[in-house]
This record gives sequence, structure tokens and C-alpha cells, in this order.
Amino acid sequence: MNETIIMSGTEHDRYYAFTFDDGPGRLPISIWLDALEAEGAVGTFFFTGEWMDRYPERAKEIIRRGHALAPHSYHHRRMAQIPKHVFMEELKAVELAYQEATGLPCPAYMRFPYASYDDERLQWLDEAGYVDIEGVESFDWSGISAEAIAKVIIPELKNGTIVVMHSNDIAIGSPGSLKLISDVAKQQELRAVSMPTMMESLGVKPSYRSWKIMVDVPETLEYPPQDWYSVDVVLPELTAQVASWGVERHVNSASTIEEWQEQLEQPLPSRGAREWFGAREFEGSYWGYARAYESGDTLIIHEHGAKEAQADTLVYMMRWAIEQAQAAGLKRIEVRHDIRRLLQMCTQLDWKAELVSERLGDL
Repeated sequence: MNETIIMSGTEHDRYYAFTFDDGPGRLPISIWLDALEAEGAVGTFFFTGEWMDRYPERAKEIIRRGHALAPHSYHHRRMAQIPKHVFMEELKAVELAYQEATGLPCPAYMRFPYASYDDERLQWLDEAGYVDIEGVESFDWSGISAEAIAKVIIPELKNGTIVVMHSNDIAIGSPGSLKLISDVAKQQELRAVSMPTMMESLGVKPSYRSWKIMVDVPETLEYPPQDWYSVDVVLPELTAQVASWGVERHVNSASTIEEWQEQLEQPLPSRGAREWFGAREFEGSYWGYARAYESGDTLIIHEHGAKEAQADTLVYMMRWAIEQAQAAGLKRIEVRHDIRRLLQMCTQLDWKAELVSERLGDL
């Protein structure tokens, strides 16, 4: 058996998995989520990086509602028809899109679009630290009815079955088929679980990849930060204004402004090293904020946000961070959010910066 491919789960656990490829445009993702949850099922969605860039709110909704989201290449390429450097670029691009859409590291398990792979591509996938997830094809991509989909899948239901379906604008029969399939699965005492649960039952711990941008602190700043000052105590008006911007940095872990303010009042993971909390005030209101801490020779941006969505607001934040790093004698700045836009800004400003990845174990 090729360990780079998982075709089914263990025969010993009464699990099966609903998995969905692509990502819908015109149709809401809630159609699939509602159908799964009505049956007490958890789904795994293999979506493209293009989709995650276009619909970050939907990507977060999938995870927030307890389902799994995983990569499906960035451009939905036939991966068996591209050279190695493009293959690796597709993985890198979807990982960055995943992290920026969700704020989380990207899972290192995926599905090939069109089941387009060969032994050489599987070797490349293994080199990248990935596992490919395949399974029983439902043929819902052809636009067939819910009944037709169920007729294909039900005879294949057993311990470990991985159902390959789609969540796109063509597979309109797949949401309705979930109840038909689930009814039979429940009679067999099978439980629909996520792929991480299925993988763990096989003794395979999912791994994840995180990206960050590392910026060398320049010796001088051509333009100093403007309108930034140190925040010594958390101001209620600051938290209220930032929350009104819709900035996502605090949403994943705080459901209210009060909870977020409590988080801001807690120390950062600096282990007693220096911390910074800066805010930009302009025209009588707040326009940006950033929290950072020292780790070795690096100033780590823990979270940041801006009232405006333009990329140049990252420049204002970075000038503040550079000034703090220079004063503290630090050599680098690390950022894990908005890293693609920030890399472009650094390139324009001739600040030396690079993207760095790190592989993480089971989260």
C-alpha cells in the first residue's frame, strides 16, 4: 500500500466520511453544512485556494461550525500535467490562502483535482509532507439527482468508506443525497466523521504547515511612523472602534468586545520579555493597532488591524514595529497575518523580507 494515499479508513472503527471538493460560487456553502448537521454528520471540504481568497468568510464558517477544511490545489489544476516547480507552487499558494482566510495553519492532507496524479506526483506530494485522500466516487459532479447519487454510494457503505462528493454549483444533488445515505449508514451504525478523525483511527496524525514573513530591521527609516503612540492600558473606546471595523484577529477566540478586551489585558506569550502595544490615532479616531513581543532577536507581531483595508496600512504598522525594534536592538520582525500583501509592500520599500514555512504536528 502506498502510504501517501488514503483510500479508506480502518475496518475496525464504525466510521465513514463525507468529503466535498471545489467550493461553490453562486450557491451558499450553508446548503451543504445545514444538510450535514441535520444528520449529525461532520464533513471535510477540499477547496481551492482561489475559492478561499474569494470567500474567506465562508472558509471560516466551515471551521466555525465544526467541519474540516483542507486544500485542493490553488487553481484546480490537473496536477499530473504540470512540472514539479508548478506543482510545489500550487501547494504553497493554497497554504498561504488557507492561512490568510482562516488564521490557522493549513492541513498537510489534500485531494488531487480530477484525481489527476501518478507515481511521480505522489512522490512529490510525499516530499512536501502531504497525504492524498481519495475514496468512492459519487459522480455528483455530473449534476445527477440526489437519488442517483445515493444509488451509487449506498452499496459501497461500510466501515472506513470515504465518500467523494462535490460542493460546487453543478453538484446540486449532493446536499439532498446526504439524508438518503445517512439513513442507511445509521441502520449500519456507521458514524460520519471528519478526515482528521478518520486519519487518527488509521494511526496517521495529520500535520499542518504555517507560514510567516521575516523582515530584516533596516538601519534607518526613510519616513518615521506618524500618529502612533504606546498604549499603556486597554482603552474601551479602542476595543469598541476596532471591533466595529470587522477586523478578524480577535473574532476566532472572542465572541464579544468584552471578551476581547479581557484578552488584550492579558500578557502576550513573551515569557517575561518586552511587549509593545501601539495604536494609530488620526482625525480624532483610531486607525490602526498592533501588539508585539520580543523573542530572541525578533519582534513578533502578535496581532494587528487597521480601519482601512488597503495594503499600505501595513506600511504604517511596520514603520511603528521597525521603530520599536530599532530602539530595542532587535534584528528581525515576524508577522503571520496579511503576509502576501506585506511581502509586496516590503519589496516596494526595499526592506529585505522572506517567506518562511514550518511544519507543525497534530494540533
